[in-house]
Amino acid sequence: MSDTLTVEPLAADPTPPVGTPVILNDGYVEVNGVNLRCFGLHFEVNPENKPVTVTTFCSETDYPALVKWHFVAKFAQSFAAGAVDATLRAAVTAYATSQTLATFKVRAYSSQPVSATNPSFSGFVVPQPYRYIGGDAGALSEVDIDWIMTGPPSVDTGSVAATGATAGSPGFFTPSGANAPANLAALTGVVATPATAWLTGQYVVTADRIGANWSGTAWQAGVHP
Repeated sequence: MSDTLTVEPLAADPTPPVGTPVILNDGYVEVNGVNLRCFGLHFEVNPENKPVTVTTFCSETDYPALVKWHFVAKFAQSFAAGAVDATLRAAVTAYATSQTLATFKVRAYSSQPVSATNPSFSGFVVPQPYRYIGGDAGALSEVDIDWIMTGPPSVDTGSVAATGATAGSPGFFTPSGANAPANLAALTGVVATPATAWLTGQYVVTADRIGANWSGTAWQAGVHP
């Protein structure tokens, strides 16, 4: 008789899936088309469930009601041109002056293309004031944001094609979650907003990182002169 105990799975147990846990050591985070991953310390895309509690003489029951989505992020503060403070402050100012929403995009693996195993989450958020600077002596100054989304995030598994491009510095592609076209040639058929010539310094970033802008009649490479 053997002293070894062998535990066999029950016949009805399903086979466990094979996968790798997500470790955020290669994360990607973008705000208004600006890649802030090298300043990123933390990000979340999560729902806040707000159930309604109904208390009667028989019981107390929670019923689903509103769900509010949050884009939460923490960055190492930087006042360099085009970096953290410039990006966040521009977003807050644009909303305060013209109610322009900001966009965000995150994924687990920056070095891998968007796919079913590396989905991209994106959406529109309402920018709110944030802590400009703060921290202990000799420690990192961190910036925390918790911006409310206008709806559930878009989840792109590599199949969302860009149909529009909105001017900015940089601008962004639509619909939310769309992949950036590969290069200038791939912008054929993408509708520019506005349809008139973009302003000096405006552009969108294509996947080849060269970027492009709208002349008023055609797409051209680089930043609008």
